[in-house]
Amino acid sequence: MPTFTLISAEDPFEAIVAKSEGAVRAGFISDYLAATNAIDRAHIAYEVTLYDAANPDEPPLMDEIRGLHQPAAA
Repeated sequence: MPTFTLISAEDPFEAIVAKSEGAVRAGFISDYLAATNAIDRAHIAYEVTLYDAANPDEPPLMDEIRGLHQPAAA
């Protein structure tokens, strides 16, 4: 009777989730930069605040968005 050996490998699900999370974060930043008025930016900032609250283990996305308006260090 043949036997099978389980060879573990990285779970592809983890890679898919990581890629999806990156796409969501990039989408929020893209939408924020594309907003043409203060109301749209405020709405996106609200959505980002909800996203940050739902993902406390990740770096805050709102900090990244606020950093978009900071001058680069020389």
